[in-house]
Amino acid sequence: MRAALLLLISAWCAFAAPVPTVSLCDHRPLPGWQGSPVGNVTLDGKKLTSAATAQQPKANRDGWIGWIDCSDKDRPNRVLIVKGVPIGSRLILRNPSGSLTSTPAEKPVIEAWGFDPDRLHVVVKSRALHGPAIIERFLMKDGSKSASTPAYGAAIPAWASPYSE
Repeated sequence: MRAALLLLISAWCAFAAPVPTVSLCDHRPLPGWQGSPVGNVTLDGKKLTSAATAQQPKANRDGWIGWIDCSDKDRPNRVLIVKGVPIGSRLILRNPSGSLTSTPAEKPVIEAWGFDPDRLHVVVKSRALHGPAIIERFLMKDGSKSASTPAYGAAIPAWASPYSE
């Protein structure tokens, strides 16, 4: 009985692990832009990036951290801006050991993303500057795409429903 109780408490403590604190600092001035700020990612106050090209940093309780990368591939220290919109078409994932994986979205602008409750995937919603969005599901361990669906319609899978239109 005591061993079972200790096992239960241990499992609960692992489940209730604190989520690391991630945020943005060094926000870039983007005249006219009303969306998510662009800057450097910090983890518990320590900078993880230096080019100030990140958006929407998030962390999960397993120690994974992710953010949208808005850098210009030809000039990585600059934000790619088209018609006043920062273009972030890649999601960067940092695993608990510090290794990075870059996951490209199908459409050029990632407007929302999050960690899937299954703790194995991330879900990304992207679109062009105009038109319909697509929702994609990627494995966190290697960034490979496991599924995709339009962001609208009646047959949206459960994993994509929080991002549907």
